[in-house]
Amino acid sequence: MPFTFVVDPAELIEERAAQWRFGGTDPAVLEEMSRRISDLWAEGPGGWAHEWSVLAEQAEKDGDLLRASHLYGIAKFPVLGGNAAHTRAYENQSRTFLDASSRFEVPFERHVIDVAFRGETARVPLHLYVPENLPDDAPIVLVFAGVDTWKVEVHTTALATARLVGARVATVDMAGTGESPVANGPDGELYVGDVLNWLRRRFPQARKVGTVGFSFGGHWTIKLALRGMVDAAVSNGGLIDTAFTPEAVARLRYGMPGIFGNSLRLDAEPPLAELQAAMAAFSLRTQGLLDDWGSDPVPLLYVNGDQDQHVPADDSRPLESRPNTVVRLVPNAGHCAMEKAQEIIPWSLQWLRDQLA
Repeated sequence: MPFTFVVDPAELIEERAAQWRFGGTDPAVLEEMSRRISDLWAEGPGGWAHEWSVLAEQAEKDGDLLRASHLYGIAKFPVLGGNAAHTRAYENQSRTFLDASSRFEVPFERHVIDVAFRGETARVPLHLYVPENLPDDAPIVLVFAGVDTWKVEVHTTALATARLVGARVATVDMAGTGESPVANGPDGELYVGDVLNWLRRRFPQARKVGTVGFSFGGHWTIKLALRGMVDAAVSNGGLIDTAFTPEAVARLRYGMPGIFGNSLRLDAEPPLAELQAAMAAFSLRTQGLLDDWGSDPVPLLYVNGDQDQHVPADDSRPLESRPNTVVRLVPNAGHCAMEKAQEIIPWSLQWLRDQLA
């Protein structure tokens, strides 16, 4: 069952400011909301979902459905937690996004697909961007994010990927998040792997398959590359090894223990020792994936800020010796280098385009 947890709303806004500015939120609005919001879970005035939804409702009245969707997405942040106001905000985000989709610059489709995972078949919602006039062998790219940023929030990156890479693009929620019907776990690459299988069947002439992941989604894109499940991968802020040590887990802030616990579909925020044990299982070193790169490693691009507030600075060090791998730590930038997203994301997509040519 989902659960709520304690986190300071003002700290949360400060920590995510770069991400939401990139999404189009004015810095003055962030400052105003930091003053107005007193509680993350309260359902009336002063509550997080209520205050952000007021702005979203005004955008909707103004006819700006995509902006409304963006603001409703912040209103449901960071998880639903079984909270009625957050759940309503998420429903409104989905509604306004789909209402806006007929006017997207790239033709858009929503599908619910069958995904084989953990011995069962899961029904998984997927968003598909199919640019017109692409060659039959155009590549496929799967774009997704992490434990608190879901498929609608990567819409801008999906559009940029379709345009800059010249690809058919899909977005999906990683296991344990958004509309995903299954819990997060160390085997989550198999979940997105079967999403990729569906895409390969849908576009059988695609010459190559790539993936772009942000934050915990970047953990999965690294793993897809290490296991040879894609032809090229971009990881923006993905967690690798030391991010999963007991020391790193003990330092987590900004509600991350509760956010991660929700992705595991726990009933309450776990004690520190249980959280440390659960996260340790995700380490790519523990899983033996950092010991042997193989004879022809899948091209991998890793980007992050050198001041990441969640991931230790040395987490990406194992990738520095891997062939066919680019590691770039952006100076004076935080998690996923969102302060420099206007530069980093197009640069990353140009790299991906070259790998999928």
